[in-house]
Amino acid sequence: MASLTSAQADALLDKLSSDDDFRALLLSDPAKALQQIGAPEELAACFAKCKQLADPQTLRASRDVIQQQLGSTLSANIHDLRAG
Repeated sequence: MASLTSAQADALLDKLSSDDDFRALLLSDPAKALQQIGAPEELAACFAKCKQLADPQTLRASRDVIQQQLGSTLSANIHDLRAG
């Protein structure tokens, strides 16, 4: 079961809250975006259905809550995808 490490979650949140090119890449090619931050490419399936991201200001304001939920939510999603 793939999940993000704390460092990968930090990198993801940093990029999503400050890098418009990374944000666009995550929507168009999640595997490539995740590769840039050293995250498991198999998590790309979790982002493949995303059509829109929260704005950078919202991400920065909600960072602590998002960071706590990222690992468990993404892990659960990968498990669900494999079970389905």
